[in-house]
Amino acid sequence: MTGLDHVAVDTLREWLPEVREARTTEALMAAIAHDRGIDVDELAAWYGWSTAEATATVDAIDSPSFVAEIARREGVDMEAVAAESNLSTATVVDWFDGLGDRPVPEAADVIRRYAVGSVEPLTTGSPSTVYHLSYDALAERGWSLDDPDLFEKAAESALDLPEYGRFLVEEDESILEAAERGGRSWPYACRGGACSNCAVLVVDGDVAMPGQSILSDEQIRETNARLACVGVPVTDEVQIVTGVGDLKEFADLRLPSPMDGAEPSA
Repeated sequence: MTGLDHVAVDTLREWLPEVREARTTEALMAAIAHDRGIDVDELAAWYGWSTAEATATVDAIDSPSFVAEIARREGVDMEAVAAESNLSTATVVDWFDGLGDRPVPEAADVIRRYAVGSVEPLTTGSPSTVYHLSYDALAERGWSLDDPDLFEKAAESALDLPEYGRFLVEEDESILEAAERGGRSWPYACRGGACSNCAVLVVDGDVAMPGQSILSDEQIRETNARLACVGVPVTDEVQIVTGVGDLKEFADLRLPSPMDGAEPSA
């Protein structure tokens, strides 16, 4: 069987002049040739691959995840980027696949920066909308963090600032910076990812934390905790529960804060 199912061959041709690694060029050329009717056995003979390797190569390029595949072949270490940003590898892969919505030269430039070891905070490439709900408001109403419609309940209730609201986070902002820009007074201390004062729980979406040094892997992976001071949204929308720094899971990681004793304003 020949032909491509998921990726337009014109898109692959756009990528050809933008890639730097021979193995990426070969993979793109193999997929283009396959679209023109060359079967995998012949491709294997051309490139010195086994038939299985030829099939796997074409399938990897002809997939919804082809941009992440290009990034890997160009030398991006997905696991290292995930570790640096305190994200799952799956989230990083999804982020690279999201580059497919950008012009090819722009997407290729981003991949090149990561391929040479430049680990930057992952962002959506556009402002992200953050919906926030305070833990106290959640507890007072008997709601649960596990409620699949938690934020729908909040939206339909009479809650307003400071318990519930939304704001935009620009590309160059942390969640805390954007909250403060919007007039919200959220708890913080170090502002550098070394305490739990600004901890939030992510209910939906995902948030990178380059530079954080205090939360454990268990807190990040199992409770979905993030630090607002270094938290950078990597999805177009994020839902977070705020004011969790005093919970027993995080209380020992707090620092004295200029906000202690102050009434929250938003």
